Amino acid sequence: MNTSTQTQVTSIPLTAHPLRFTVVAETPITFHDFKGSALRGALAGALRRSYCPEWRAAETDPLHQALCPVCQLLSMEATPEEGGDLRRPYALRPPEQAQSHFAPGERFTFGLTLFGDTLAYLPYLVLAVRAMGEEGVGAQNGAGARGRFAVERIDAVNPLTGEEKTMLAPGASTVHTATAPVTHAQVLASAARLAQQVRAQENLLGIEFLTPLRLIQGEATVKTPAFFPLAKQVVLRVLDLCAQHGGGRPDVVLKRDLYPAADVVTLLADQTSWWDVAGYSGRLGRAQQLGGLVGKACYQAASWDALLPWLVWGEVVQVGKNVVKGCGVYQLLRTA
Repeated sequence: MNTSTQTQVTSIPLTAHPLRFTVVAETPITFHDFKGSALRGALAGALRRSYCPEWRAAETDPLHQALCPVCQLLSMEATPEEGGDLRRPYALRPPEQAQSHFAPGERFTFGLTLFGDTLAYLPYLVLAVRAMGEEGVGAQNGAGARGRFAVERIDAVNPLTGEEKTMLAPGASTVHTATAPVTHAQVLASAARLAQQVRAQENLLGIEFLTPLRLIQGEATVKTPAFFPLAKQVVLRVLDLCAQHGGGRPDVVLKRDLYPAADVVTLLADQTSWWDVAGYSGRLGRAQQLGGLVGKACYQAASWDALLPWLVWGEVVQVGKNVVKGCGVYQLLRTA
């Protein structure tokens, strides 16, 4: 039986809206090793303080949770009715710069990706980013204050088509809600182009893990870039996002539609390392391990046709633990 034909998924009812925020430091900003944790913590704090009247309550009323957009963005208490793991309607992409200190006047960018057909959360996130810049991010200075920034511009960016739309221009005060959504049709087109390229190079595919990839298999943390657990978690995340924030869970049977293709992929080269980094969880009230794999790995398969649409979606939605803090960002390398 032709595995690539058998496992091809024709419809993923999900839309993603990647946004890029360009900000300018107004006072010195110093980040610790992983910027994503500090940015997400500041974002969550700004959302709660500005828009959730019950953010100080020891227990939140279920009716309030059902209606409050902040609780929907941040709460981990609910159990999804559709099954699967609870998936937040957004993911964060930390700045790509290696530098951890930004002097006044220096710029950096970070991303937020919203999932779903509606943009109901967009105004809250935009205003919260402005608020977190005013309240401060990063490490405290000698006076106990954090570094402040101003939002210079906001752009909607589609990584698959290259389309960009200006949502907030420099010097403007009005945010336009037009985005550049990622759709499944675009994912399929990108996967088809990539399939042609990898076929021309002996079906070699490279993946670069740009931020810590932390996968859990069973109860164990995966510390090698084995392909099967990566592919499995990408598919599970996409299916859950479809069920909870898209048009419903697609009819995919993992043991039939994924496992046979993923199980025969070979890891040829491993240039990854484990980045043992930690952050702080306000929800848990303690330090949280964010460490994961970073670096490059090269894989080979008899055919990538069945797997590439899922992997392209994974580039968009991120994968693994702590994606709301910027973990699990990877890039498919067109030349392995």
